[in-house]
Amino acid sequence: MSNNNVLVTGTPRSGTNLTCHLLNKVPDTVALNEPMRVKRFGELNNHEEICQAIKLFCDEQRESIRERKRAISKNVEGAVPDNSFGAGQSTAGLRQSIASRGRIIIDKKLSQDFMLVIKHNSAFSAVLKGLVKRFPVYAIVRNPLATLASWSSVNFNGQSGHAGGAERLDTDLRTSLAAIDNTLDRQIYLLGWFHGQFHRYLPEHAIIRYESIVESAGKALSVVRTEAKELDVSLENRNKNTLYDYQMMIRTGERLLKHAGPFWESYTKESVERLMNELIEPRET
Repeated sequence: MSNNNVLVTGTPRSGTNLTCHLLNKVPDTVALNEPMRVKRFGELNNHEEICQAIKLFCDEQRESIRERKRAISKNVEGAVPDNSFGAGQSTAGLRQSIASRGRIIIDKKLSQDFMLVIKHNSAFSAVLKGLVKRFPVYAIVRNPLATLASWSSVNFNGQSGHAGGAERLDTDLRTSLAAIDNTLDRQIYLLGWFHGQFHRYLPEHAIIRYESIVESAGKALSVVRTEAKELDVSLENRNKNTLYDYQMMIRTGERLLKHAGPFWESYTKESVERLMNELIEPRET
């Protein structure tokens, strides 16, 4: 196992972008947001070949960073952002991605064995069983109601209850999602699949809650990189983001509480009920 190549996954819209953004503030660490063309994983024969492809990519990025101070990552104006979606909405009421994949400048002091973090959500989650044998892997999760609210607010596959990167690699997931007609029920099933993967293949300490990251000013990421315990970044919990449809969140929460699912291994039903009660209170002006 290579300890200086670290993989991050998580439920989409759970704070994985924020995690990369914060880890880039940590000494001797570079975190890249969705840098790989993971569609190519489907052309490989098994998890071992996928692991080899990831290791080769890490080697290439290390060489590029050392020799040219360049790396590939989704970025906004050349930097890894804390959020890939802006506040602006389309005519359909959905927020649009403001990030694009390209080369960024890595201009920080690094040792030969600096930690390189690669983040992909859906694809890494689908092949987690194989990844954990070759890499340290961490998953970021978030209150399930807030996660679903974010899915419904942005223009990406999760908005319709799909995860293309995962479905290409997990035919059982693709079949199961195709059999669910209701969009919200499909989203809840997909959310449960993500949490199920994490609890099946990762130790508890490797499942990091978004709320813990925010409350600790980033220090909760010290489980990934010890030096992150020195982080002290002012962060705002966005589980009640005013861009979300609060009435829809209430309806979603009521449906969510009726479902059994692996997300209840990460969060209690009381945490969802508490968030729902907070939404009923008047919004701050």
